[in-house]
Amino acid sequence: MALVTMGPMLKRAQAARYGIAAFNMIDYNSARAIVEGAAELKAPMIVQVSVKTIKHWGYKTIGTWVRMLAEDVDVPVALHLDHCSDKEVIRRCIDAGWTSVMFDGSALPFAENKAKSEEIYAMTEAAGVGLEAEIGAIGGVEDDKFVAEDAAILANYDECIAFVKDMPNLAVFAPAIGTAHGFYKGQPKIAYDLLEKITATIPIPIALHGGTGLSQEQFDRCIAGGCAKVNISTMHKNRFIEGFLAVRAEKPKLAEPLPFIEGQYAAMKQDVLDMIRAFGSEGKAAHAAGREA
Repeated sequence: MALVTMGPMLKRAQAARYGIAAFNMIDYNSARAIVEGAAELKAPMIVQVSVKTIKHWGYKTIGTWVRMLAEDVDVPVALHLDHCSDKEVIRRCIDAGWTSVMFDGSALPFAENKAKSEEIYAMTEAAGVGLEAEIGAIGGVEDDKFVAEDAAILANYDECIAFVKDMPNLAVFAPAIGTAHGFYKGQPKIAYDLLEKITATIPIPIALHGGTGLSQEQFDRCIAGGCAKVNISTMHKNRFIEGFLAVRAEKPKLAEPLPFIEGQYAAMKQDVLDMIRAFGSEGKAAHAAGREA
């Protein structure tokens, strides 16, 4: 089916309390593993792309890859720009067919983040594209963005209310609740009370950043608390590398590239299947697409 914007399917997921996986793609093989894994389990899916990945492959190339993959399956797939603070990159993604984008102004003072997020919101509303916006400082490493653990800041509840007040159609809101990008060095301290307080007041789906390394219990509590979009990036990148290395270890003299590509695909797709099941979105494609009575 054609690419969809993620806002409506995230609202349905939040209401039914399941999570939609948002995987950061790496290349065509990775995008194929994500979309075909979703199709196998009849699950909705968000394919995310970092600015670094876009600059490597190009806007039109990535847009074409994901659009063609989505058209070959009967599950809703959104193409999403992850963490971006550059208005021009956002504009070019919209022009190239992205169905949702993220403006990340979390490093800015609150008032400036709010003002710039609202500016991008006006752009996405005019284009019929979903917007994700972030408040607070989510720790860890995400592409070129680094926030030290001691600099990570939980979102302020009152600021969250003020932040989204003039963006009622925000597709998804990403308040910092204690999770972190990359691998956790210790046990993450998730502010479930803050999450539940926010979702009790704000009728906007919540994004859970830093999904790699969380336990099933933590996923369950966050999704039950209103997190409808669950980001997975670091784990997927690891599977990309591990899939290649596993083939090399098994067949050290192999000189044919395709088995390595197939090994990567299998490792990444298994990761996708595991996360769909963990988030409760298996068999939810029709529900997320609004085709279920």
